Amino acid sequence: MMKGLITICSECGNKTELREISIAFERKGVRATMSGIPAMVCPNCGEEYVPSGIASTVVDAVSRTIDGTVDLLKQTRMLRRQLVPEGKFAMQECLELALA
Repeated sequence: MMKGLITICSECGNKTELREISIAFERKGVRATMSGIPAMVCPNCGEEYVPSGIASTVVDAVSRTIDGTVDLLKQTRMLRRQLVPEGKFAMQECLELALA
């Protein structure tokens, strides 16, 4: 085991297990989910503990991705207006990014 991992759940006192989890984020109207994040998880109550070094790296990466997505949406908004005359049909303003 890595040093500094939370091995006892602070909510219920059970022993935690190393698992991969997904975390959903929403900021600036953009939703992003990152999967495959290693965390200690309580099998009893489900409390999740992401090691601080991993948590800060994930938040930083997702923040950069969301900021880039917001910038791209701003750039494409003007192009959409040029391509699609108002009232003809609605285009959904949504971008989806999936990394495998």
